[in-house]
This record gives sequence, C-alpha cells and structure tokens, in this order.
Amino acid sequence: MQGEWRAAAILRESLDDTLRFVAWYLDQGAHSLLLLFDNPQDPAIGVLGDHPRIECVPCTPEFWEMLGRAPDSNFPKRQNAALTWAYLRTEEPWFLNVDADEFLYLEGRSIATLLAAQSAGIEAVRVETAEVVRPDVPRDRLLFRLPMPREAARHVYGDNAALFGPRRLGLIGHPQGKSATRTGLGEVRVRQHWVARPDGAPVTERVVGAAQRGFLLHMIGYDFDAWRRKLEWRSDSRGFTTPLTRRIETAIASDAPEARLRVLYDAMHKADDAMLARLDEVGARLDLALDLDAPRRAAFGGTEG
Repeated sequence: MQGEWRAAAILRESLDDTLRFVAWYLDQGAHSLLLLFDNPQDPAIGVLGDHPRIECVPCTPEFWEMLGRAPDSNFPKRQNAALTWAYLRTEEPWFLNVDADEFLYLEGRSIATLLAAQSAGIEAVRVETAEVVRPDVPRDRLLFRLPMPREAARHVYGDNAALFGPRRLGLIGHPQGKSATRTGLGEVRVRQHWVARPDGAPVTERVVGAAQRGFLLHMIGYDFDAWRRKLEWRSDSRGFTTPLTRRIETAIASDAPEARLRVLYDAMHKADDAMLARLDEVGARLDLALDLDAPRRAAFGGTEG
C-alpha cells in the first residue's frame, strides 16, 4: 500500500499511441490509471472504458465548465486544471503526472519500490528526462540524450546550440522530468513538472536521474509524422525555445515548408555517429535495450485492442 501509485494524463493521441502509453504504465505496476481525453469522442474510451484499473474521463464542455475553463482555452492551463482535479480525487498514496509520450523507467527496480522507500519527509520524487534521438542508421537499442551543461551542449550541437536554448540543458523538450507526488498535501495545484502550494512554498522532493539509473524517457521527435502533427500546437503552447519557434515559423512561411521542416527535424532530433560520439564525450548519451511496444503487444495485440 505504501508504494501504490496512480498515473494520470490528459490525452489527444492516436489509438496506437494511447494503448502504448497505457500498457507501459500498467506493466510498470500502476495501481490505477486516470485518463482524461481532450477529445470526448476518443475511440480509446470504448477500448479501455471497462478495464478494471483504468478510469476514462471524457473532457466534455461540461467537464471544462466544472473546472472553470473554456474548452478552447490555452491547453497548458486546461491541462494543469484537469490534473489538479485528478490529484485531488486520487486515493492512492502517490500521484504521477505524465504525458502520453513519456515513459518512466527505473533500471532494476519497480516504481512502487522506489516510492515505498521514501522517508515521510519526502513529498515528491522527480525523475529527470532522457530525450530520444534517432540514429542515422537503425540500431538494436534506443538512444537518448541526457541533460547537459551549456558548454557541453555547444560542443555537441555547434551552430545549432542556440536553438536548444540556455535553460533546457541541451534538450528540445524539458530537462526537469516529471514527479510522483504524495497525495493528501492539501489544495495544491498540479503544474507540468511538480505540484505547487498556494503560497508558492516548494514541496520537499528527491531528484532521481542518470546517477540513480532512473529516467523519464521522452519520445518527443522520435517519429517525424507525429512531430509534424503537433508542431503548430507545441509552438502555440510555448513548447519550444524562442529561437526554435522562429525557425519553425520561417520554415512554414517558406516556399517549401515541408522540406524545410524535415531539414530542421533532422538537425534537432537525428544523430549521426559523430554526434553520438560527442554526446558520449560529455557524458550525455544513454543506450537502452528496451522495447516500449512490448507491453502493448502483450496486453492489446494490434491497434484495435
């Protein structure tokens, strides 16, 4: 009971991606999953709605009205409001807030084991990000880049380093990772990476990263088509640095937007042998013999569930 945890997410994904996400966290030992569907007609609701460990919540206009949000309002604010609602109704001792392209992975131990081992004074466990990269040549392992100091990022990316920005530690997405937070902390507000108290006082957290062999595997940019579909949404939601957002806008406004975007994608998310070697030199490379699809195949088979 002490290490039981619930995973919660707000989703707007393909059925295949949703099933991959769900199967991963069930396989990792989640006591329950709370899935908030930004599309209230999402076909995954019909597939997963009767699962004994899954609660599906369609985000209807009535749902957003209950939370004091308009259905078409800023997504990050809606996301935070929905996940705060999810946190406050979670009965398990721990609440994990993740996105559909994030896969929490602890080497050699379970998530429940990690959480159960925390002293009473630890209110949250935050697992830092490992961001996937695509090698030029297919390999039998998944490859990731880890957060790195600014000088290391300049060494790895050269002239493109400015697109990664000074605060993201050599990643396109977030380096902070995501948190499993104790429930019962009162009227806190769930934010992207942690919860916040009304007075701004931080929760007492333990940070787990590469040294502890714990990773939030962020699959941002792993697939070009998925990256392209979310590009405008991520730009509008301030999901990229300002220099990268401007580069995206320039590409979209050009005479050959798709070709320009493909070049930009390759520069940001692909890695040739030379770049992989530079990541290795600065201690920011992670190779994992891991099949993220294996739990989905075991639980659901094909995309039809």
